[in-house]
Amino acid sequence: MDKVKVLLVLLALSLGGNIFLVMSASENQFTGGVGRSLMYAYHQAFPPLENTTEDLEESGNATSAHGVNATVDEGESVEEDPSLRDILLRMDEEGILDEEHLLMLLADREWNTSVEPPEVSAEPEPTPDPNAWREYSSTKWRFSIPYPPTWEIKEGSGSSPAVTLSAPAETECSSQTTECYQYIASLTVSIDQKPETIVLEDYFNKKVSKLQKDLAITATSKSAPTTLSGNKAYWIEYYTRDSRGNPSKTYMQYFTILDKKVYILTYSGPYSTSENVYSRNKPDVEKMIKEFVVEREYRAV
Repeated sequence: MDKVKVLLVLLALSLGGNIFLVMSASENQFTGGVGRSLMYAYHQAFPPLENTTEDLEESGNATSAHGVNATVDEGESVEEDPSLRDILLRMDEEGILDEEHLLMLLADREWNTSVEPPEVSAEPEPTPDPNAWREYSSTKWRFSIPYPPTWEIKEGSGSSPAVTLSAPAETECSSQTTECYQYIASLTVSIDQKPETIVLEDYFNKKVSKLQKDLAITATSKSAPTTLSGNKAYWIEYYTRDSRGNPSKTYMQYFTILDKKVYILTYSGPYSTSENVYSRNKPDVEKMIKEFVVEREYRAV
């Protein structure tokens, strides 16, 4: 039998033989002989790469490659196992060569070779981006807001404010004195749980009137309609003055009413006519406000 025929037979029988070996753990003389014959036929068709003449000579006393009887010890002889070709021809002549008998030929455990699955190297986890934004979520007040990784978070003891997010402080020292000043811009989220009115426009106008009365504010942007957490909102930007009448602090506030509660987002920082901590962080704050989300409360009607 040439190499091609042996290869075809081995490939055709290997799959079925492995299944049969899982189901049958028994061994007998017939299947043991057949298994060794199959191994012999395979090595005849596909000899090993290295020279094994010495190994064959050493094992010549135990098994003969072509003879009927092989001498083991004096006075003892062992009949050589029938070849694979002889077994197949004999079974074919007797009309019993079918799939079931072919499976039996591979019942010897020597043919139950396990194939290790190829090792798949685990993909390395991506390195976290240190500049990626984070998200603050409040389970108590049911809202979330993103923020830059350099900002600090301070939760409030109540709902006003519920949380304060502060940008990195900026320090400036006077060239004439030894005094240094620290400037901080921050964003607070406050919740008015029992507003006097749940009409957004009325609530907003009352708040602005109170600011004008208490703080003598100067509005740089009048009330303007916008959205907050996908809901109608109003916003205003203004600055306050100190006791001497000098501009002190700049504010930007957003108001909206959701589920009978007023959500107020207030961004503040030191007043300045030039670029400072307030103006430099304002683009980030606008993004934070835009992506501010309140988890709505839905009730069955």
